Amino acid sequence: MFSEALVELEKTRPEDLDKEILRAAMIAELDAINVYEQMANLTKSEEIRKILLDIARKEKIHVAMFETVLLQTDKEFLKIYSDYALARSRK
Repeated sequence: MFSEALVELEKTRPEDLDKEILRAAMIAELDAINVYEQMANLTKSEEIRKILLDIARKEKIHVAMFETVLLQTDKEFLKIYSDYALARSRK
């Protein structure tokens, strides 16, 4: 059900460690979003649904926070990200 970290952080090169930590954190948050949204879709209680969706929204904020820092940390990712965004804006 949950993603497994593909990289063993203790074996990561020191210069790549922060990027790998950020990616692992993003994966954990995305897993949490999926779980909360799935549970929200299953519950019959509107109160519980609202709580679960609110928590999922907060997890999405965490993903955005990690992504922002990753874009500052990984210059290659920033280049690909910006190239893709520019290409999409031209459609």
